[in-house]
Amino acid sequence: MVQPTPKNLSREQKEQIVEELGTQIEENPVIGILDMDQLPSKQLQQIKKEMKEFANVRMERKTLMNLALENAGKKDITTLNPDEAVQPAFIFSNKDPFQLYSLIQRNKTSAAAQGGEEAPSDIEIPDGDTGIGPGPMLGKLQGAGLQVQVDDGTIHVQKPGVIVEKGDTITEDDAEILNQVGIEPLEIGLTLKIAYSEGEIFTAEELDIDTEQYRTDIEAAAGTAFNLAVNAGIVNKTTAPSIVGQASKKARNLAISQGLPEKETIEETISYAASNAKGVNSQIDIKEPETEEEDEEEEENEEETSEE
Repeated sequence: MVQPTPKNLSREQKEQIVEELGTQIEENPVIGILDMDQLPSKQLQQIKKEMKEFANVRMERKTLMNLALENAGKKDITTLNPDEAVQPAFIFSNKDPFQLYSLIQRNKTSAAAQGGEEAPSDIEIPDGDTGIGPGPMLGKLQGAGLQVQVDDGTIHVQKPGVIVEKGDTITEDDAEILNQVGIEPLEIGLTLKIAYSEGEIFTAEELDIDTEQYRTDIEAAAGTAFNLAVNAGIVNKTTAPSIVGQASKKARNLAISQGLPEKETIEETISYAASNAKGVNSQIDIKEPETEEEDEEEEENEEETSEE
């Protein structure tokens, strides 16, 4: 496991470390407290290498970390408490706290339990064939509260069940069950406990959000607000083009429907009037007026009829 700075430091060495930490605190907009407990040194070196472009991790004695925070001039920086972590370390970054938390989570890998670890979340055994033959494991699965039976020579879990709840200690028997069914419940990586940015403190619970869903919600809210503002006639830089566009369209349609002979709408007005005229003509039977030739032909026909 990773270890903090050795205790046998000279006064000058301690002062230098505090000064270096203070410089990092002043130069970076985001400072976080990591918990390095149970993190193997090999994994830490790999993680630091992968994160070097956006973050720097510095693990020192807690007393030196507190001195650096006390000497820093940033607003409310002392609310960043290293005691939030079992084995604290600083993380310095130019990313905002939410981005930093997300990037840290992406750099975690799963690991098998050995027993004695704290469950990071509820650990559930799914239903189905475990692939394990009948024997001592049958009793251990039953002892963990699972409904099991032997079918076709292997143990089958009848119903999914949580064998270790979040925050509880994983026992050796629990670890054996998990290893047998191929579940790796642990996450190896950095654990960001709290972060400081522009005078505010963010906890891990506050930073643990679904960024994609958050973006979708913000976009939906923005769209709803925009439509409301346009319909309410609230004019600002964002809504003005749409409001003016809608007003122009309504004015044009009104001019056409009322037959106003405007230069911009004259052709459409005539077309609209002609269309209405055709519609009226199709609804009523209007007899066309007779011509003079038709009148003469009708008189001749009447005379011929009378002579007969």
